[in-house]
Amino acid sequence: MKSRRTVFEHKGYKLRSYTELMWARLMDSIDVFYLYEPDLIQVEGCKYLPDFYLPAADIYLEVKGTYPTPEESAKAEQAHKATGRPVVFLVSRPESDGHGFMNCCIRAPGRNGWIDVSLHDLDQMYRKVAGDMAWHKALLSVREDDLDWVRPIGEIMDEVMHEMFGRGPMESHLRLVHKRVNEARSSVERETSIAEQGLAWWRNRYFPKPITHRVVCADGSTQRGVGARK
Repeated sequence: MKSRRTVFEHKGYKLRSYTELMWARLMDSIDVFYLYEPDLIQVEGCKYLPDFYLPAADIYLEVKGTYPTPEESAKAEQAHKATGRPVVFLVSRPESDGHGFMNCCIRAPGRNGWIDVSLHDLDQMYRKVAGDMAWHKALLSVREDDLDWVRPIGEIMDEVMHEMFGRGPMESHLRLVHKRVNEARSSVERETSIAEQGLAWWRNRYFPKPITHRVVCADGSTQRGVGARK
């Protein structure tokens, strides 16, 4: 059953939901480079692990099936304060038809609170800048495929490990896997894409980046975050 699946392999990562997988595919299609769960951040009373980090814009992305609760929004604001990096929510699973994206939105921090932006409005902007071919590629990236539900043996083994050993050991295993993949992906030089330029423009306009910033880790120590400017 679809609802029981807990691991979705993609580019070496072990994503936690089909919604995360669709957002990752969309970012791949528009050439937005991301790292998965690179920073475990200490916020008030708990640890916070954003889903994606975009080095080009220096922001975190958090995927949600529905609109974030006030508590989840507060944690995102605390993570922003601790790291200097805004947290943007990707709300619901992106879908598309021949006219653009639908049934999802982006909730971003603003100067006077949270702002909801339709992904359809953004895809029309992207179409004007990148052209019809790139736009159609993005729309097709989130279409469901029957092969999405074919279970690789590695995913099944990961879920068996989770049942056998519990959440703690499994989380440690996943963090090690993602750390290795993040390091390998970060070692490859690449040019900034059109979409990344737009994201960086928004970030720098509303949240100018500090020259350096430190991530407050779960153990209380601080370190330069992945992708920080040197």
